[in-house]
Amino acid sequence: MDIRWRSAFRYPQTQFLLAGTGLGYLALIVFTGFKVIGIVAGGAIALVMLAIWFQQFRRDRLPVTHNLLEPEVMLERLDGISARTLSGGQPDEWIRAYQWATASQQAAAQIAEHDPLLVPDLMETLYTVEGLAAQVANSVAARKQVQTEQYRRLTQQHLQESSDRLQATHDQLQKLRDQIVLAQLTSDAAIDTSLPDRLQLLIDTNKTTLKASNNDRA
Repeated sequence: MDIRWRSAFRYPQTQFLLAGTGLGYLALIVFTGFKVIGIVAGGAIALVMLAIWFQQFRRDRLPVTHNLLEPEVMLERLDGISARTLSGGQPDEWIRAYQWATASQQAAAQIAEHDPLLVPDLMETLYTVEGLAAQVANSVAARKQVQTEQYRRLTQQHLQESSDRLQATHDQLQKLRDQIVLAQLTSDAAIDTSLPDRLQLLIDTNKTTLKASNNDRA
């Protein structure tokens, strides 16, 4: 059973379930006077409850249409952004953003192949990549429409910030991918246990940029 364990344990409900199941099992054992029937029945009930809960975190239950680790899904999302937002050709800023986003998806997919436990973090990272790409497209489209110099500068600032974050994410994912590949090819390479934290920092930074831009538009 291929479970996304790290994703499961991020939910407080998982912690509550484990604590509640453990306490209930202990109470049943005490109530039955530590008899075999209490131990066996209580254990069976606890295992069934936990199995049902963790089943929802199976990787093969991830909807294909939402799995950005699949290249076709990312390309479909990016093409959708372009079709909805841009008309009359694709500016250089969008072409670069498109290339960074697709290359980021490729690097993330390769990382996932080497370390499946990072899949939830990589998925979340790619969702921020999609968001940043959408902001680039929106800023490019808005730049054609705004008339005053003040708002033109603000639009250009949003465009630059989103582009910079997208490029930085691309570079960081490429670096992480290369480090993982090197660690598995060379016996003397140290295993980097900080990868989940580094991905989370990347996610948080991207979300900060997305939120700041959305707040300015509000």
